[in-house]
Amino acid sequence: MDKMNNKPLTNNNTSLPFLSHLLLTLLPNIATSRFWSLVEAFGSPERVLLSPPAELPFLNEQGRSLLRDYQHQGEHSQLMQSAQHIIHHTDKQQGKIIHSDHHLYPPLLKEIHQPPPILYTKGDLHNLSLPQLALVGSRNPTHNGLQNTRLFASHLAKCGFTITSGLALGIDGAAHQATLNAHGKTIAVMATGIDDIYPKRHRYLADQILAAGGTLITEFPPQSPPKADHFPRRNRIISGLSLGVLIVEAAIKSGSLITANYALEQGREVFAIPSSIHNPQAKGCHQLIKRRATLVENSEDIVEHLQGILHHLRLPARGSALTTEKLKNKVPESLSAEETLIIHHLGFKPTTIDQLSLSTRLSPQQLSVHLINLEIHGWIKLSDWGYECV
Repeated sequence: MDKMNNKPLTNNNTSLPFLSHLLLTLLPNIATSRFWSLVEAFGSPERVLLSPPAELPFLNEQGRSLLRDYQHQGEHSQLMQSAQHIIHHTDKQQGKIIHSDHHLYPPLLKEIHQPPPILYTKGDLHNLSLPQLALVGSRNPTHNGLQNTRLFASHLAKCGFTITSGLALGIDGAAHQATLNAHGKTIAVMATGIDDIYPKRHRYLADQILAAGGTLITEFPPQSPPKADHFPRRNRIISGLSLGVLIVEAAIKSGSLITANYALEQGREVFAIPSSIHNPQAKGCHQLIKRRATLVENSEDIVEHLQGILHHLRLPARGSALTTEKLKNKVPESLSAEETLIIHHLGFKPTTIDQLSLSTRLSPQQLSVHLINLEIHGWIKLSDWGYECV
């Protein structure tokens, strides 16, 4: 852009570090896979945009024409006008645009093969970096399926996991709502633009998620309606964001199995809840268990299974030979006041979130965020009976 001496765009979100990523994605015939192929070949989105159009593979004549126009007209070009339109509508929704090199781009999602170059978000961006567990399943669940969803989501949220799902009817919606009821954090991955809640009946649920400090996220620009091919792409993000995916209830041809397959490809853990062999909504779960999914009967199974993964995220252990009093005296200044308070109310005897809430006077929602941070950094550990110092 500096070579064209154009006045840079500004908006209320950022100085637009995402602009080159956005412009490249707006060229016709440039899907995610081709975006990354071009970036790999030329070094960066900026270099792609400054390259001679005739030298760029994948571009059709329309794309070459748009790129030539951009290179000569800059912010007055049709390509830039399209970007301005998207930025305007994102701002109108009080949303944010982040690109794959942004410091708040979800670290686990960035690890997958060819991650989304651009994400449109609404709500707390920091949730995207928290340890997440995805809960997905049938849009037409049984009563038992809904009950299991509420129990698993509630307990996992209280254990400090951010619950991620797809804002769909059935299991997804129940997972979001149960997390909210447990005062936990939840992320809704959308198959539409950030301004189009689908299904419409979940508008209030989306508002609740944002009001509770949660996050809405999508790779589709504003004014993108729901389309059949959007949903598998959404499912790929759900699994990519998460440490693991729990399939609560799913038929053989359920979209949840697509999420599970993506999770397996991405090296994520896949969990499935068994049910009656006569329940058609459980056959997808049984099929996954026959393959590589881990059978779980309660949420403690998942927490225990993920302990090893969380362990790899921690800093080196501080040594378990410290007494409680010595540990309290060695709390670093880098910890927040709330985290220091939690350390002082924890010993080497497991303590539940409810007990900590009473002793620290912090809400379960506040505690969940601080506890997971303390656990990742090796100050505390979680057992089946609660949290304790290490």
